[in-house]
This record gives sequence, C-alpha cells and structure tokens, in this order.
Amino acid sequence: MPTRETRGDAPRDLQSNQPARPNRRHLRIGLGAKVIALVFLATILLIALFAYLGTAALSENTQRTMQERVILAQTAASHIDYVLANIENGLAEAASQPNWRDAARVNESLVYARRRTDFFTTQVYLVDRAGQAVAAQPPLTDPLAFGEIDPVRAALDGKPFAVSRYAQPVGELGPSPLAAVPIRDSSGSVIYALVISIDLTSPNIRTFTDPIGLGKTGYMDLGDIGGTILASTRPERVGSQSDHGNTLAGLIRDHRQAVSACHDCHTTAENAEPSPEVLAFAPLNRAPWGVTVRQSEEEVFASTYLLQTRIFTLMVIVLVGALVLAYLMSRSLITPVQALTAATRRIAHGDLESPIQVRGPDELGILSRSLDEMRVRLKNSTEEIQALNRDLDARVKERTAAYEAAARENARLYAEVQRKEQLRGELLHRVISAQEDERKRIARELHDETSQGLSALMIGLDTVRMALANDPPKADTHLQSCKSIGETILKNVHRLIADLRPTLLDDLGLVPAIAWYGEQRLEPRGIAFRLQEDDSKIRLPLPVETALFRIAQEAITNITRHARATTVTVRLTYQNDWVMLQVADDGAGFDPQMLQTSDWHGKNLGLRGMQERVAILGGEFELETAPGKGTTITARVPIPREG
Repeated sequence: MPTRETRGDAPRDLQSNQPARPNRRHLRIGLGAKVIALVFLATILLIALFAYLGTAALSENTQRTMQERVILAQTAASHIDYVLANIENGLAEAASQPNWRDAARVNESLVYARRRTDFFTTQVYLVDRAGQAVAAQPPLTDPLAFGEIDPVRAALDGKPFAVSRYAQPVGELGPSPLAAVPIRDSSGSVIYALVISIDLTSPNIRTFTDPIGLGKTGYMDLGDIGGTILASTRPERVGSQSDHGNTLAGLIRDHRQAVSACHDCHTTAENAEPSPEVLAFAPLNRAPWGVTVRQSEEEVFASTYLLQTRIFTLMVIVLVGALVLAYLMSRSLITPVQALTAATRRIAHGDLESPIQVRGPDELGILSRSLDEMRVRLKNSTEEIQALNRDLDARVKERTAAYEAAARENARLYAEVQRKEQLRGELLHRVISAQEDERKRIARELHDETSQGLSALMIGLDTVRMALANDPPKADTHLQSCKSIGETILKNVHRLIADLRPTLLDDLGLVPAIAWYGEQRLEPRGIAFRLQEDDSKIRLPLPVETALFRIAQEAITNITRHARATTVTVRLTYQNDWVMLQVADDGAGFDPQMLQTSDWHGKNLGLRGMQERVAILGGEFELETAPGKGTTITARVPIPREG
C-alpha cells in the first residue's frame, strides 16, 4: 500500500502527485463581507415578513372597520324596523275597535288611535273608501284627499299594513311618510283606512336624536327609494335629495347591504377638493327605505393609519439596527479569524514550528490555544505515523485476503436481509391500510351523523335565541326540540364509541359482542337477526376476537346501507385449530365484477378492510354474491396454540 510522507512537505494531490492548489473562487469574498451580506439578507427577509404580516394586519383592520360601519347601519335599520312594527301593532289594535261605524264615537276612536301611536306620529286620519279624510286628530281645518297616496290605496284595497315608498305631501304638513291599516266591518269588508303621518324626527326615535358610534365627522341618514332624506342626525339634511340616490335605490330594491369609499360631494365648497368618506348602507325590512352611515376616511381609518406608521417605523429601526450589528460583528470577529486562517494555512503547508499568536479569553482565544496544541501534537505524531504506516501496509495485505473471503459471505447475508426487509414492508403496508380504512369509517360516521346533528342543534339554538327576543312562549318548544336533537347526538356518539370498542368484547367475549351489535343495528330497521354458534365456550386470543368482531361489524354495516335484506344470519364454528365466521343475508346482492370499476372504489373499502384483517392473521376470506341472491362472507382464521 503506498504511503504519504508528511515530513514538512507541501500537501500533494493523491492522483497526480502535484501540490494541491486552493480553490481561488472561494477566496474572492471575505468573511466580513459574507457576514454583512448574510445579516443584511436575514434582515431583508425579516422586514419582508414584517411587511407581509403588517399588510395582512392592515387589511384585516380595514375590513373589520368597514364591517363595523355596516353593523352600525344594520343596527339603525333594525331599530327603525322595530319602530314600524310598533306602529303596525298600535294601528292594528286601534283599527280593531268596535266604534268606527258609530259616527258619534269616531272621534273617541281617533283619540285612542292617537294615544296608541303618540310616540311616532303628529296626525291621525280616518279615510273613507273614496280617499277623503272624514275625520282627523287633531281635527282638520281644510278637506284633505288621500286618493293618490300609495299606502292609503293599499290599505283600502285590504293590505294589512302599508308604508309610503316616498315622502308625499299631506295638506299643510308638507312631505311626510305615511302608514296605513284597513278598518273592516263585521263582515270583513274594508270601510275605512286608518292613516298616520310618521314623525321620524321625534325624540322618541333615538336613532337620529341620540346616535352612537359616529365620531366627530360621521352622520346618519334615513332615505326612501326616491332618494329623499326622511330623517338624519343633521336636521338640515331632512327633505333634501341624497347625492347617491340612484345607487341607494338599487340597493333598496335588491335588499342588499353595501360599504364603500365615496366623496362628501354635498358639503364641499365650490373650489375645494371633495373629502373622502366611507359610506355604509343597510336596507329596512318593513319599508322601502334604507339607512346610510357616512364618516370621513381619516377618522374611520385613524387606528389603521397609526398602525401602518408604527409598522414601517419599526421596519426602519430593525434595518438600521441590523446594519450596525453586522458592522460591529465584522470588526470584532473578522480580524482574529483572519489571523487564525493564516496560521492554519501555514500548518496545511507543513509549517509545524511557527506558534499561533492569537490570544484572548473568548471562544477565538480558546480556539487558537487548541489549534496550537494540535500543532504540537501533530508534529510529535508525524514521526510515529511514518513508522506505523510501514507496519500497517504489511497488515493490510494480510487482512485483504481475509476480507475478500468474508465479502462473499456478506453478500449472501445481505440478500437474506433484503428479503426480510421486503416482507416487513409488506406487513407494515397491510397494517397501515387497515388503520386508514378504520379512520375513514369513523370520519364518515362523524360527518354523516354527528356533524349534521350538531349543525341542526346550532340552527335550533339560533331559533331559540330569536324566539326569546320576539316570541318567548315559543322558546320552550324550540328548547325541547334542541334537547331532542342533543339526545340523538349523544346516542349517536355512544353508538360510535361502542362501534370503536364495545365493552362486551373485552368482558364477555366474541359471541355476546356480535349478538349485541347485530340486535342494536338490525332489529330497529326491521331486519331479523340470527346468531348460530357451537357449544364451545373457549375464549379466543384477543387479536383473533378483535379481528372477527370487526369483520362482523363491517359486514352488518354494509348490509344496513346497501343490501335491503330482511334476514341476517351469523354463524361461528370451531374446527380443530381454526375458527370460522360466516355472515349471510337475503338482500339484493351484487355482481362481484363491479368491485373492479372506479364507481365502486369507495364501496370496496369495507371488503378490502375485511380481507386485510384476515390476511394479517394468516387466514382465508371468501365472498359469495350475485344480483338478487344475497351475499355471504366467510372468514376462516387459525387459532394460535398459545391462545
């Protein structure tokens, strides 16, 4: 064996016997530059991450702020709907009074109607079938006709409750939204319409007199489908036309909410730039009106702008700090490292006499002392290595012959190990496949039953919540329904737990467990269940009992889902060192060739799982079926002697 002399000679390439040359490409960039570049790159990546997270946070903050405006508009719209509901209830109750046909008591009925709606109205009218106001409270000084007003005509035509689409003029009161209900006689015919003018500026409607969440620049309008502002937190806007009337009319017709940026066109001075605003809109349910909330972008997004400023300030601070840190690191580390690099080059070229001069208490000082100790030991070891190399060369020749003989034996052992490794992989694949099939079954059970039940329970609880707010007597009925759903979910969960591992299997054995499962799953569906067994009372090994129970469980589950059977028979027999489980039904059956098609891929998973369980135990699995002739599944498994 050739030896390599290390007596102070320069390193040589082992193939060409030429002095080794350093790779110049790796020496062009200094360590200091690399450190600065790496720190700078890491900082850029960190800043990019900050920028991404900051942008996401800003976007989320913006969306949340816009949604808050919509919620504010929805809240105001819901309150106006609540007011209209109270008006409808009050008018309906007043219209149901029995004194309207008694001319002497009409004024008394009008006073009662005014008192029932006093919080929301300035005038109550009694309108006849011709559309003429025959009485009013307070009394009228001039005749007043309602024949062309939509809600009055709708009430006279029998509509239970009608509200103005537009603010229409009513005598000397000017434009006003109206609400009307029909008054019927004992035969159910409409004889009058009870009409009120709704005072949306009333202090009792606190939505516009005492608003919340509008800040310093925000304001709220209630507009009709024609674009006329019926009420506003800015009283001077009442009766004027909205600058987005057409757009808002479309939203009212489509009954859609919206939020977007716009400009404050109606208050901007002639020569000034429009002020950017955020506009949120929510339609009413009980009238063709909508609530608009407007506020300046500067105020709405004040927190977002502050967060944006802080994020970018932090990024600048991080960048400057990283650059300063990189510079200080290069100054404190590079100079000692360069000295150590020069010393290692001398050692690499065979100079084992020159000591290493770098000193200090830090890690670099410890490294320099360790390198110097290594240099001394390397010098002392060089002579010993040269002597040992000659002795080693002789020993290597002797061992080579022995190794060649052993290599042939190792090849045979390697082939044997490869075969066993392949077998182990096949067994592991079968175990994993069985586990995955079980997980898929559990996931399917949870999705089909438990998940659907929980969804129904959530919907029921929402119904209870709404009933508590609107109709408390119905809440108890909904709660009983929710309780029934919860009991069903609990039963399904108990059944799923029992499917996973019934306690009867551990406590009493395979036969009671199969009997319990068959009765629980088949008899409630009207399927007769029969269990036939030998008189033997032996307990099988736990793996065998578990596998046979799972096979019976999967077979019964498939029967309930697909077979449309009337009778299921399970036979359990013991034959010497074997046990046989057979599950037969008189159902629809199927063509076994269809198991090979893609349409049956999901349905074939249960059969594949049963086959895998039998194969793992070293048993035999057989499937007998035909269309219209039922299905029989037979599993024959050996009983281990130690069981």
